Amino acid sequence: MRHEHTVLFVDDEVNILKALQRLLRMEDMHVLTASRANDALELLERNPTQVVVSDQRMPEMSGVDFLAVVRERHPDIVRMMLTGYTEMNVAVDAINRGEIYRLITKPWNDDELRATIRQAFDHADLKAEIKRLNQVTREQNFRLQDMNRNLEGMVRDRTKQLAEKHQQLRTAYVQTIRALAEAVDAKDAYTRGHSERVGVYASKIAREMNFAKDFIERVYIAGLLHDVGKIGVRDAVITKPDRLTPEEYDEIKKHPEIGAKILEPVDFLKDIASCVRHHHEWYDGSTRGYPERLRGDQIPLPSRIILVADTVEAMTSDRPYRRALSLESVVKEVHCFQGTQFDPTVSQAFLRLIEREGEGFLKKDQKFDIFAFIQD
Repeated sequence: MRHEHTVLFVDDEVNILKALQRLLRMEDMHVLTASRANDALELLERNPTQVVVSDQRMPEMSGVDFLAVVRERHPDIVRMMLTGYTEMNVAVDAINRGEIYRLITKPWNDDELRATIRQAFDHADLKAEIKRLNQVTREQNFRLQDMNRNLEGMVRDRTKQLAEKHQQLRTAYVQTIRALAEAVDAKDAYTRGHSERVGVYASKIAREMNFAKDFIERVYIAGLLHDVGKIGVRDAVITKPDRLTPEEYDEIKKHPEIGAKILEPVDFLKDIASCVRHHHEWYDGSTRGYPERLRGDQIPLPSRIILVADTVEAMTSDRPYRRALSLESVVKEVHCFQGTQFDPTVSQAFLRLIEREGEGFLKKDQKFDIFAFIQD
């Protein structure tokens, strides 16, 4: 029996390959396995394959190097990394060189892995459909001069289809960014979901300030990645159940600069790097802000928005050393630090939202709705 969809798993641990085969035996897909990168490349030459999932640490060739070769030889194959190692440099390298679709960590959740493989096949089908539609559109453009007015409606319909496909690709992009942020938050049970909530709060404040859709999405992505630099801070500091010592606080204060250095080499995140670098600057330029003690308009506007969102999320979440504060306490804090820690314009936008939405603003399970901001 031949399957329309084929996935190739590459891992030097045979037991893992067998476990993956067992996991997917009831799925409507053809599962190929290889324990060596070169064997995997030979399989790809002989077998039409839509999805490749590779481990990172392998003897002959690393997963990043292998996926980079796959990207060069078979650019239409959807590439994912399945690894027990979550160093940020590996994740960034995999995104930059292998253009991976997802980063999955071991041990995996069976249901989530099956769902991710299905989504990867959908993504592969989507790319193939977009390629076909683009080819059709190019062919039609050569005949546009000979078309009559009745065909103009058909062209509009085709353009609409392409726009819908583009929206789906943008959603996949946001999901990949979320995966990186979740990898950081997972270091501490108390911060799980923190980055997503900061991104959502920041996007709502930006929307309240009547910014354009592109800016709102940029603020969300910057909020989602604002703590990515904590991947370079010792776990003992991140997960410490008590208040930090001055030395530990100095260490954690380095995370905005670490985060910016992580993001700068990634082409589609370059404009986010400065927003991440300066999200702990104080509006009045005081010594409590870091890393550069910028003041006022010297601080990127997304950073000023993220600072309010980050502070609000931290105050309204439980921490090992204290319980979450009440909304009334948060409002008093924001009022108190307007013009010193916070940009007054940003603070006022947040306070208007709280007056209108109350506790609803702080719902913990909120997700950023990309379609609300990129559709016309």
